[in-house]
Order: sequence, then structure tokens, then C-alpha cells
Amino acid sequence: MSQFYMICFDVADPRRLRRIANELENYGQRVQRSVFECWLDDPDLFELKRRAAGHLDMTEDQIRYYRLCAKDVARIIIDGPGTLTGDISYTIS
Repeated sequence: MSQFYMICFDVADPRRLRRIANELENYGQRVQRSVFECWLDDPDLFELKRRAAGHLDMTEDQIRYYRLCAKDVARIIIDGPGTLTGDISYTIS
């Protein structure tokens, strides 16, 4: 069963930032420059974390994975353009 994740990252190097963003685009929707919304099951989360970690410099970069329960997802408020990312299947390349 898929869970909703808000994934935020802070990456110092522009090249690593692009690589991590490209990995995340295989799994979810970019909603801000360094924020993605993703619906992931456990195997997809494990694979995403494995692939993204391969691009990180653990001394200066970080990725945060926030899992939100259905109750929290229902309470998300968006001011401005955009909609909440639906439960969409993504193909991992």
C-alpha cells in the first residue's frame, strides 16, 4: 500500500542537486524547488533512498523523508496555484 511522502532536500553542489532531483522525478511530483510529493510503497521508498544516497555528499547534503498519514494528507492546505499530488504510479528509469 502506498504512503504519502513529502521529501525535502538541501544539496550544496548544483550537479548533485540535479542528479537527486532527477531521481525524485522518477517517483513523484516536484512542488517546489527542493520539495517533492510522492506516493510510495515500502520497496519503492527503499529503492529511492538507495538511489538518492548514491548522489549525496554525507558531509554537506541531506534529504528528509516525511511520511504523512491519510488524516494529515486530508488537512494539507495549499495557498496559491497547484493541487495535491494524487496517488499516481511512476515508472522508474
